[in-house]
Amino acid sequence: MKCPVCQSENLSDEAEYAAFENTARFRDWEPGVLQWKDLAVGAERARICLDCGYLLLFAGGAKLEKLRKGRPA
Repeated sequence: MKCPVCQSENLSDEAEYAAFENTARFRDWEPGVLQWKDLAVGAERARICLDCGYLLLFAGGAKLEKLRKGRPA
């Protein structure tokens, strides 16, 4: 894996990542009881480029799987 900014392979080990409201929100993803619900995908893991400091974030498994399956019909 390489840093998308400087192309360095000098990355930290993967670490658990937690931040307040650091999510990608997909509007009107699935039907709810009264209205459509959004799908909010947050980062759960991270690596840091040790050369330029870029923070690489990775989505969590369950939400990533929902994205891979696509919107419900």
